[in-house]
Amino acid sequence: RFCWWGAEELGLLGADFHVKQAKNSSIVGERLSDYLINLNYDTIGSPNYMLGIYDGATARNDTPSQALVGSIKITALFRDWFIQQNLPYDYRDVSGRSDYAPFLAEGIVSGGLSAGTDGIKTQNQRDRYDQMLGQGLGGISGIMYDPCYHKACDTIQNINILGYEKMVKAAAYVLEFLGREEDLKTWLYPFTK
Repeated sequence: RFCWWGAEELGLLGADFHVKQAKNSSIVGERLSDYLINLNYDTIGSPNYMLGIYDGATARNDTPSQALVGSIKITALFRDWFIQQNLPYDYRDVSGRSDYAPFLAEGIVSGGLSAGTDGIKTQNQRDRYDQMLGQGLGGISGIMYDPCYHKACDTIQNINILGYEKMVKAAAYVLEFLGREEDLKTWLYPFTK
């Protein structure tokens, strides 16, 4: 199932509503127990991008334990793809600020990518990205990843095509890997579910 959420900025309303509906559903395919994973791609086209991987190891202490192993495995899949492609990457804390949060709180493995929002690109990041991608492709240090985050200028004309393309390819790789896994449930939840 592919889902697009609304009202994230108002408190994860769309994802939260969806999870509540799934918890109460008895329809096969729509029950929360039918979900194996939530892949979250929030802000993957930020103009002053980072290639950010949600780090499952940083999930909140109250995250159900059955979701941790798989979430960490998803982090490793993304990391390994970026390494294989000789691309820079950064880890992003799993802080609960995006639509993966209601799923993770219910014990559903979660992972994904983000090109950054209101954080500031560091000089070290810029230099590392320039070194790996080519001079001038690392962005601008000292400014937000997405100066138009939550503003009217946040449009399709305001994305970094290079960063966006790398993020889409990483997402496709992970999705294909998971689709080819013979026993995805056991791979994601080796001890439970």
